[in-house]
Order: sequence, then C-alpha cells, then structure tokens
Amino acid sequence: MVICDTPGTNPEADKFQHNVNVAAALNYRPISRLLIVVKADTRMANPLDRIREFATDLLELPDGIIGTLVTHMDTVSWSEMEFKTMVQNELGIDCVLFSRKHTHKKFLLDDIQATCTQTLNLRVDHDNFLKLFKIGKSERKIILQIRKEVQRFREIKEQFDEARKAFAGKDEIDLVFEFQAWMERQVVVSQKKLAKDNDFTFFGHKAEAEAGYIANMTNQMRCVLYDLRIEAAKFQKEHGAGDARRCPHCNEVWIKVEGCEGQTTCGNRPSVSIDIRDASFAELGTFSFAWQNLKESFKLAINKLPSRKIEHKKFASQIGCGRAINWSALPKVSIPAELAQVVKPVRMDEVPILNKDVPGAKTWHAAVDHALDTALLRMQLGKKPA
Repeated sequence: MVICDTPGTNPEADKFQHNVNVAAALNYRPISRLLIVVKADTRMANPLDRIREFATDLLELPDGIIGTLVTHMDTVSWSEMEFKTMVQNELGIDCVLFSRKHTHKKFLLDDIQATCTQTLNLRVDHDNFLKLFKIGKSERKIILQIRKEVQRFREIKEQFDEARKAFAGKDEIDLVFEFQAWMERQVVVSQKKLAKDNDFTFFGHKAEAEAGYIANMTNQMRCVLYDLRIEAAKFQKEHGAGDARRCPHCNEVWIKVEGCEGQTTCGNRPSVSIDIRDASFAELGTFSFAWQNLKESFKLAINKLPSRKIEHKKFASQIGCGRAINWSALPKVSIPAELAQVVKPVRMDEVPILNKDVPGAKTWHAAVDHALDTALLRMQLGKKPA
C-alpha cells in the first residue's frame, strides 16, 4: 500500500502550483481511497465544516472514493460514533477513520487498508482541473460582474419554471430539452463576456487568476444546469431508460421502450428507431429563446417554431437469440457504460469550466496540461518507512 501525503489545496500563496502537485498525486497511480484529513476540535461542527468544504470541491470524483481521517481524537470529549453518524447523515460519506496521539501506526494503516475495496484510474487535466481546485482571487469589480452574470442565469431559470406551466405533454418535453441546450450555450456567452470585459488573455502572470474567475462563475451556473438535468432525467426515468434487463438464454441486455411487461421475444425491437423522450414522437417541436431587455426589466421570451418531421430509420439486422422471454421475469442488470450519458444525464462532465471557444482558453489548457505533466515527472517513491 502506498500513501501519498499531499500539500494543502488552499495555501496563502502559489495556489496554482500547490494544486498542481495535488493533481499530480491523483495522476501518479490508480487510487483506492482519497482521505480528507482534519483535526478534531472542541466544537464537532468545525471539523465537519472542513470536510464539507473539501468534499464539495471533490464532487467531480467518482462516488465512494472519498473518506475522512480525524486526528487528535484524544483532545475532544465527543465520541467517534457521534461524529461518524453526523458525517454519514449530513455528507453521505461512509468511510470515517480516527486517530489519537498514541494510535499505533500498524493499526492505523490496517484501518486505512480495510477501506480500500476498489481501484480507480483518476485523470486530472485541463478539462477538470478547475472543477476540483479553486485558484481564483477576489478583485471587487470582477466579483461583482460574476455575481451579476450568475443572477441573470438564475433569473432566466426562474422565469422558465413559470413559463413552462403553459406547456404540456410532448411540447413540455421538447421545451425542457431545448431550453437545457440553450442554457448551456449561455454559459459560454457569459464566459466570453467576462473575459472580454476584463481583458482576460489567460497568459502570463495573471492567467491563473483569470481562469479562476471563470471557474468561479461557471461552477455557480453549473448548479443551475444541474437542476435542469434533473428535470430532463425525470422524463427519461418515466420512459424506462434506467431499467435494463438480461436475457437468460443469450445474456443480451435490453431496455424496453414500448410494449407491455409480459411475453415477448429476445431481440424483438421496435420497427423504427425511438426518440428516448417519448415512444410516440413523430414530430420535433422547436423553440427559440431570448433574454429581452424591456428597459426597466428583463423577460425570457419563448417562441414555438414550426415543427419538423423526424425521419425514422428502420432496423436492418436482427440482434438477440429470438427465444421467448417474459419481461417482468427477466433479471435486472446495471446500465451498460455506453448508455451512461442517456440514463444519467445529471452528470455535468461535458459542461466545460473554460470553453475552448473563449479567446485564449486553448493557451490556458496547454499550460495546465504542461504543468501537470511536469509535476507528474517529479513524483518519486522514496524508501519504504521502517
């Protein structure tokens, strides 16, 4: 077992390099457990807040890899069970370890190793670096503009929530999906505006701070987008996109998009391709959106354009063994990886913190990747402690 002790992620100076070194540790080898180490305090809420702060920053990492280690437990009166229950209930973190001044290293290492039940290859690059690490500064003028852009984004979402009440059925489903796509484009619009208004170049000694400002704004907007993804996910869940089952004869995995829960045959697919949003869709309603300046206020304008016919393609080949099966009796299975983007639309990986279309972004991306590669080359294992 190799334990890598990283520097802190929120130092007073040189935040970028400190966080690059942490990222290099994540890239160095496959990881089984990432422990947030905090010091016990008289007030149990203090270490809990520290764990919450770091755990929130690490939301982009896979579920289940985050744990915490609380040191100095001999200096407090509250119990391990009290704190562990609080961490589980409030943060959803099940791996909670403790140590005291006289805890023997063998016992602590055994406790850590017992939690290492999986191995994951994590990769930090320019795509997710700003999602995991905060490197921004707090220049008042820029922070105020960020606040204004985020507020505009939230107001658009609030007005949409009211406007969508006038739509139902297929129109509402189209509306939600198309508004979600439009809002993702608005994130890029805001990124470009912030960069242009403040002369960001993402080059030189100000590059890290400039990228940090963009990340600050985008991460707040991603929270609003997340709510939209949840709404879209509800439509997909109702459609059955999350219910995959396996044929007991040939082990082929299927998702039912139409028909009943009873008797069918393995490979009995629909005669035409199906829009995942609704099995009966034959038209795609198209909406346009605009954030209108009405002098004293702003309004979200939604217009429905003429529908476009969908050209369905017939399936040419047969898949499956063709034997009789009963859908309700088939064993359920985990969703195949290739369907992850359909079944789990609430992931935000594809919403870039700094879009490549923002002038200067590619320069920053290249600089981050170079810094990470350089730090990784410096990573070396010393001699095993006695």
